[in-house]
Amino acid sequence: MTIDQIIDLPFTTDAMKAAVERRIIQAPELSDQEKHDLSVTLAGLDAPRLATLVETVLGHAIESGPEILPYLKRIGQQG
Repeated sequence: MTIDQIIDLPFTTDAMKAAVERRIIQAPELSDQEKHDLSVTLAGLDAPRLATLVETVLGHAIESGPEILPYLKRIGQQG
């Protein structure tokens, strides 16, 4: 699927943003200002940009080592 084929489904996009927002808030290594800046940036993402973010972060995690693979399998099996 190309970025042009991604449809902005508000519920899905908002749910993904909320999940990322939770991780930002829980990150102890980020300052309050960094958390704020990331939250503002995240709020401005549309569906294609959010998909690009997920693709980039997931790609980096996969390239960094196999630690993410059991997690991906577990999520995939949940249906």
